[in-house]
Amino acid sequence: AVRVPGLDVDNGYLLHLLAGLAVWLPFTDAIGRGVGSLAAYEDFLRKQPMPAEILPAVSVGGSLLVLVIGYGLLLVLCVAQGVGPYMSLVWLPTLVLAQVILTFGLTLLLSMAHFLWRDVGSMVAFGLQLWFYLTPVVYPLSQVPEKFHGWFLLNPVACLVLMVQAVVLHMPVPPGAALALVAWVIILGAGGWWFFRSMKSALGEAL
Repeated sequence: AVRVPGLDVDNGYLLHLLAGLAVWLPFTDAIGRGVGSLAAYEDFLRKQPMPAEILPAVSVGGSLLVLVIGYGLLLVLCVAQGVGPYMSLVWLPTLVLAQVILTFGLTLLLSMAHFLWRDVGSMVAFGLQLWFYLTPVVYPLSQVPEKFHGWFLLNPVACLVLMVQAVVLHMPVPPGAALALVAWVIILGAGGWWFFRSMKSALGEAL
């Protein structure tokens, strides 16, 4: 079995994996549904004047069930394994909120980009596969040479995974992970919203 430093329990690797999947699965579920949401409902948008933001929002909303199940399973197994509960768990709702904002911002950006440039959808599918291996889900960060740890802060989902592992499992995180996550939530949340709003005129013309 893979040993996870800082997690000295029988199923430490399983808990580490679940913490990563609780972030990754809802994220990819929302992106997967959302990227084509505007293009798929093009006729509907033409006939029914409504805020176009609703379609990506529904995609993100549809992934919340996966999110609740993932975090619920993680917390139940932590208790069963005698890991925690730690005081740091009070930060978990904040991290879940950060996850939703980050996901919604990116879904807004990608859904509009795919509507305007139809190749984006296939690029996203490939990009997500690569992104998965650049995120410490199936491997602990401790297995990566320390000189590369800083690079993970450039990956918003990795920042989120590392912070969830920290607050739920008390695993160590690279310095600056929390600040990097805050920065990513602002950049992707606000940036996605801004891009979507600024391109709505192009969407209107296309419809």
